[in-house]
Amino acid sequence: MRKLRLRTWMTVLAGMLLLAAPASAHRVHAGVTEISVNPRTGEMEVIHRVYGHDLLEAVGEESEPAETWLQTEAGLAAIGEYAATYFRMGDSAGNLIDLTYIGAEADGEFAWIYFSAPAPDSQAEFIVDNDLLADHFDDQVMMTNLRFNSLVRTAMQGPGRRAPVRVSFER
Repeated sequence: MRKLRLRTWMTVLAGMLLLAAPASAHRVHAGVTEISVNPRTGEMEVIHRVYGHDLLEAVGEESEPAETWLQTEAGLAAIGEYAATYFRMGDSAGNLIDLTYIGAEADGEFAWIYFSAPAPDSQAEFIVDNDLLADHFDDQVMMTNLRFNSLVRTAMQGPGRRAPVRVSFER
C-alpha cells in the first residue's frame, strides 16, 4: 500500500511539473499522452502533447515556428511519420494496435498530435511504448494516461525506464 501511494504521488508530481512548466524557457523534456475511447464516436483516441520546439528539433525542422510549420502538408506528414515510429501500443498478447494518424496542431508552446483506432475488444491490458522525443533528448520523460472501464492507469517512461510498459485494468 505504501509503495502504491508513493507511485501515485510521483505520478501526480510529474503531472504538476508538466502543467506548471514556465512558458519562456522550459528546462525539462517532458510530454503527456492521453488514451481513451471517445463515447460519441466509439473510437479509441491517442492524443500526444509535447513542446513544439522540441518536436521540431527532433524532426530536423527549426526554420519556422511550430504554428506555421504544422499548417503545411509536409509538416503534418513529417510529424505523423515521426510519432508513428516512436509511439507504439499493443494488446495484452503484444500485437500492435494499428493507429491512424489524424493530424497535428500547435497551441502556444505545445504541439498536439492525434491518432485514432477502433476501440479494442478487450480493454483489460495494454502494452505501451512511448519513446516520443527520447531519440533526441536523453532526459525526455513521457507520461501516458490510459482511461478505460472507468479507470485510469499511468505508464511513465524516461531515463533508465525506456522498456515498454504493461498496463492492466483488471482489478
